[in-house]
Amino acid sequence: MLTSTRKRSDQVEARVRLRVHFAPIGFEVQRVTTPAKSLRADVVLLLTTDRTEKAGSALERVIRRLDAARIRHHVVRCDIWDPPSVVDEVGGIVTAAAQHDYFFNVSTGAKTACIAGTIASMFWQVRPYYQPVAYVDGPVTDGRNPPVEGLPVFIPTFEAPSLEPGSVETLRFLVERSRPVSKRELMIHMRTAETIYPRTKSHVTPQALHAQADVVLRRLADWGFIEITGSGRRMLIRPTETGRGGERMFRHVTCPRPALELLNV
Repeated sequence: MLTSTRKRSDQVEARVRLRVHFAPIGFEVQRVTTPAKSLRADVVLLLTTDRTEKAGSALERVIRRLDAARIRHHVVRCDIWDPPSVVDEVGGIVTAAAQHDYFFNVSTGAKTACIAGTIASMFWQVRPYYQPVAYVDGPVTDGRNPPVEGLPVFIPTFEAPSLEPGSVETLRFLVERSRPVSKRELMIHMRTAETIYPRTKSHVTPQALHAQADVVLRRLADWGFIEITGSGRRMLIRPTETGRGGERMFRHVTCPRPALELLNV
């Protein structure tokens, strides 16, 4: 058994480690391609809502420049105007191929997508950076695509623990209900989903199950994801608006996605 485990570990370590950049697409081209080249990106994931939107021409120019630099790329369609959707997309991609080094360009595209990239960098090993531009006194040829200046600047962030599957599953159940849920109803679901279960013996006391459920509820409440009113049999639990957004941010935790083909190396 030990030999088999060690063999699998060696295989994981032997996998190719790529430098993968996320870049939301807006109207700027150089702020996407220049840092990708200076930071020696192996793959650039281009985040956009639709290839036919107004920024479509910029996307095509970005692709041509990446092709010229021999940098592989992939267009990821997601709602760049909705931060939870972008966080979920980044989290799903990173966790599906965690062996790579990830970066997020927060200087291009919609500000909502850049905010999401900064949030994602707190949950997963993603390094956000900003590409400065050369501000000049006179007009530039294209005001929406100013020339860049200097090297990318990495943005310091702090690390926050992401929610584990049991908490995400519980939050999903609450979000899908159109009314507040009693603790009894919630515990029935948690038992069915095996979020709470006997830890050491086949038999478990009701008190032990309540204690396990309370740990999950406290965690969700600390995040501001749920609101609890009443106590005992009169306890009611409902998701907050923050919780509804949080459920979408961590949806990939309970619904994992396969690794992107060009990252599955």
